[in-house]
Amino acid sequence: MLNVDESLRLAIRLNDVALVRRLLEHHPRYLHNPDFADKSNTSLHLAAQYGLEEIAELLISLGHDSTQPITDWIYSNNGNNLGISVNTDGQTPLHLAAANSQAAVVELLCNHFPRTVTRRDYKGQTPLHLASSSHTLPARKGPFGSKPIVSQPEDNTSIKTLIAHGADVNAQDAQGNTCLHNASAWGNLKAVRALIQAGADPLCKNKAGWTPEYYSITVQAEVYFRNLVTQAWVSA
Repeated sequence: MLNVDESLRLAIRLNDVALVRRLLEHHPRYLHNPDFADKSNTSLHLAAQYGLEEIAELLISLGHDSTQPITDWIYSNNGNNLGISVNTDGQTPLHLAAANSQAAVVELLCNHFPRTVTRRDYKGQTPLHLASSSHTLPARKGPFGSKPIVSQPEDNTSIKTLIAHGADVNAQDAQGNTCLHNASAWGNLKAVRALIQAGADPLCKNKAGWTPEYYSITVQAEVYFRNLVTQAWVSA
């Protein structure tokens, strides 16, 4: 028989809203339910990762995360995170939603927790850094390994949402990489376009001394990158 913590995680993965609600009505102290075997990801991290918007809304309505300072180390880590869940990588649920191109949940979390839009993880990466590295829509599969739906072509909805909510397109991580470095390295050409159109600096160098163009994975991508930069300068 599964424990409450395991049952709750399974119910979330199954996207069983009614079961999640029922479990939390009877066991409210399991709301955050950090998984110490998985980077201390909380219930909201899990819902964000899999793009489970209705469950994410339910968790937030029940008090998962807040805008008030808290001291509960289980989900605030060091007590100064304004009540926002942070895993052992320093990532909030918004980081995971952005990394997995879960656009609806990205929008939801930006609206509820706007201060997390510019929050950095322990590598100095913002949610926009991670969204810029995500070059496909997430493949969805069942909790027991059923065949996933084939991933669709790259989508930049999450990137546009983060930018609209005030994400810094020129933020640099611990290695000096910008979101444009990430998008170029992953061949995410739609992200490259969105970032440049939003004012990302194509000449910004990282700590290795390289600009985003250097990381273009193909000659075609490099040419595309240069054309976008030229268009941006002409229209400026």
